[in-house]
This record gives sequence, C-alpha cells and structure tokens, in this order.
Amino acid sequence: MKSKFSLWKGSTYDGIVIAFLGWLYGTSIITFDALSWLLIIIGLILFILPIIFNYKNVINNLKSKRTQLGANTITIIILVFVIVGLLDYLSIRNSWRVDTTSKKEFSLSEQTISIIKNLDREVDLTAFVSEVEMSQMEDRLIEYSHYSGKFNYEIVDPIKDPDKVREFFGPDQQYLDLPSIIITTDNKREEIKSILEEDISNALIKVTRDQKRKIYFTQGHGEKSIFPDQAGISTNELIKTELINQYFEVDALNLFQKDKVPEDTDVLIISGPIKKFANNEINSIKNFLSSGGNIFLMIDPESESGLKPILEDWNISVNDDLVLETNSSFVLTSTGLNRQSSVSAAPSAAEYGDHMITKNFRYATTFVQASSILKLNENEDKIQTTGLVFTSPNSWGETNLSLLFDEQIAEQDESDFSGPTTLAMAIEKNDSLKTRMVVVGDSDFASDVYVSQAPGNMDFFLNIVSWLAEEEDLIAVRPKEPENRTISLTMKQQNLVLFFLIILLPLVSVRIGIHIYMRRS
Repeated sequence: MKSKFSLWKGSTYDGIVIAFLGWLYGTSIITFDALSWLLIIIGLILFILPIIFNYKNVINNLKSKRTQLGANTITIIILVFVIVGLLDYLSIRNSWRVDTTSKKEFSLSEQTISIIKNLDREVDLTAFVSEVEMSQMEDRLIEYSHYSGKFNYEIVDPIKDPDKVREFFGPDQQYLDLPSIIITTDNKREEIKSILEEDISNALIKVTRDQKRKIYFTQGHGEKSIFPDQAGISTNELIKTELINQYFEVDALNLFQKDKVPEDTDVLIISGPIKKFANNEINSIKNFLSSGGNIFLMIDPESESGLKPILEDWNISVNDDLVLETNSSFVLTSTGLNRQSSVSAAPSAAEYGDHMITKNFRYATTFVQASSILKLNENEDKIQTTGLVFTSPNSWGETNLSLLFDEQIAEQDESDFSGPTTLAMAIEKNDSLKTRMVVVGDSDFASDVYVSQAPGNMDFFLNIVSWLAEEEDLIAVRPKEPENRTISLTMKQQNLVLFFLIILLPLVSVRIGIHIYMRRS
C-alpha cells in the first residue's frame, strides 16, 4: 500500500509538470500543434490514473486534519486568484489611465475616439507587423476596441503565420513590407504601411464613408492656390493634402467660366480673394446659398472682393479695419524694472465660442493681419450667428490704415472697434433648406507658411470644413505626430551618472549588506 501511495504521488507531480510543459510549448509557438496536445494528454493521464487506482488512500488522506487545513489554504489561494482575475478583467473593460506626455502620445485623439464611437458597420483590422512592433500595436488596438464593439482586430506575425499572408495578399506573395495594415468592411478595403494613429484613423474614415464629399476652392481672383509650383503664403497646398487624407475630394473652380456652382459641391471655399467677383459669379454664389449650399469665406483686410452684399444678406459684416493687439513685458534695466509694450498685427485667439466647431478646442490659433467681424442686427432670429474666435481685451480694430501703414503709428481712438474683437463667425439658416456659412477675417492663417506654425490652425480649418460638410464626427482634435524628446548630457554629467548609478549605489548596497551580516553574527 505504501509503494502504491509513493508511486501515485510521484506520477501525479510528473503529470502536472508534463501537462504544464505541453501548455508552455503550445503558447510559445502561438498555436497548439500535435506535440503540445500530446504532452497535455499524457500529463492529464498521469495525473488522473493514480487517483483512480488509489482512491481509498486519497479518501483517507482527505479526511485527515492536515489535509483539511491544506485544503482551506488552497481554497483561500484560489479565491484570491479569482478576485485578482475579476479585478483584472474589470480593469481591462473599464480602463483608466493618465497620459503625462506633452502631446498625449499614448492616448487616442478626440477625433479617433469620435470615429470609433460612431461606427455604423463592422470594421476588421488585420495588422502584419514584426515581432518588435507587436506589443506597441497590441496596446494601441486595445484602446480602439474599448470604444466600440464593431471594431475587430487581429495582429499577425507574417514569419510565424505565412498562410495568413497568402490569404490577404495572394498565393504568389513572396515578400511583404512591414508594417502592413489591412482595414476592411463589407465592401471596402484599405491598406496602409504605418502603425501611426493618424494613418489608421484616416483609413477608418475611408472605409466607413459611403461617398466622398466634394470641396471646391474658387480661383481667378487672386485666391490662394491649391496647385502651386512652390508652397508659400499665397498657397493652400498643405490644407488640400490634409483634406484629401480626411477622404474629401478637392478641386479648383473658376466661377467666371461656369454658369453656376457645380451640383456636386458640398463646400465652396473662397480663400483670400484680391480682385472683385463679377456679377454673374456673385449671382452664382447667391443661388448656391439659396439652394442649401455651404460656404467657407476668408476675407483679408483692404481686399475688394465685392462679396459684402452677400454677407449683409446673412446679417454680418467684415469691417474695414486691422486687428491689433498690445503685448506687455517687464525688462530689467539700469534704472530698475520697466514695463515695455509692443503692438502686434498677428493676434491670437484668447477665447473660443460655444459651437460644434470649437467644442473642446484647446489649441492656440494665430491670425496674420485680420479684420474683425460684426453681427449687423442683434434682433435677427431667423439666422443663427455664433462667434468662433475672440481676441483679448488688449486688442482693437484699427480703422485708420493709412496712418498705420504709412507712418507706422497705431493709436486706439473712438473710430476704432474696441476689443475683444471677433475674428471668425459661424452662420446657420434653417428655412426650407439648411444652409451653413463660416466667415474668417483672415486667409493667411491657413496658408502653407502659417498653418503649421500655430498648434491649432490646421485643426481649426479642418473642423470648419467638417462642420460645413456635415461630417460632425470628424470635428475634434486630430492625432499629432509623436514628439522626439531626448536628453543631452555633457561629459561631466555623464560621468556623474556613471559614478552614482554604476559605482556608488552598488558599493552602498554591499556595505549595508556587510553591516547587517556582522550585526547578526
């Protein structure tokens, strides 16, 4: 009987070890093959058979006080593991993290979250990445899946799973550039070669939009060009590229050569015209608005576009002024601390209005030589007008432009528009047809020179277009490029780090250990 018990005990432990080795082998090669299942089955047999053949000894041992105490301990341990597992499960399903990076590199942007939450169809993402990129990709896609049950993903190592590569790219695929990400819906497929959030989000937009929104930029009146030979202050090439990435179709439009605005126009953009629009062009714009069209109008100071009658019909006016802003600073001189003031013609947004375009908008926007905008009739209730961008109280709209430009004198007087001034307005009319318009008293903020200098200029422009195109789920802060932040140390600082971490700390640890050993001795 004793030999049977010893044999049972030994074989049971052997069975546990063999089954564990089978599981470990299966997980290490990603998929469980025949060998891993064979080891698991042998281990279970070695574990179960001795219990069956020695059931009397097992029952007698279970009745002993020692076994009962051990069983209680095991039960408590199991309960602890179950509680920890439940807490882990709840933390995964309801995660809460703090991202302390300056650009929130480890959190999804508001736009991405909005896109995921508004998914109206199943989206499958298959990521073919190297082993080095797997962990980063897994962390990112877990964040995506938290916001929608319609987002499914799979991460594939093409070296370990070549069959998956052939399934997606065909049987003749011999070489695959990594990373390769495939995003599919029922009838669309998009392939990208990047694991950046911005590229993934743009691909999601493309596969979930049933049709492209068409945007026309007017040309022929000195407007900023979207097809320039060289980028500059009079071009909108960066804006055009980003709109295309957001799955908009962009083209130029010469209204003088057309009888009307094309019927496929979702948004008409007029970006900084210098010369007047002809009467037939103005009539075309009016007809476009009366038929429910949406317009984004940017007018610079001292421009003669001839569009003021259209704006007056919409209860707004772009003033004949230039918004200036005073900035004060304290300088330490030989006579003490003195205050110095300067005047800038590039005002920044001090406050944003309560509107869908600027909802949760936290980035700074800067405008270059802008005009202020006024609502003509405060009692007008058929047209809803909302200020989007307001300057600081230290600003004003200078109306004496000849004195400003010729003699470089800027003094606020009674004829000027006092601050804070309004630089951008959103207008919406809901009659039989819903029509939207946004007017900004500056076009340079969206030019290739300035659009990327201020953190919020690009996002502000794209939010306006998204609202006008009635793509509200695209209105948000977009993903930013990861910031490369490095620490540069001098040779002396490197030597100090080497001394404290590599030499001093180990010596202190050894000395403390010797001291404790001698005391115990």
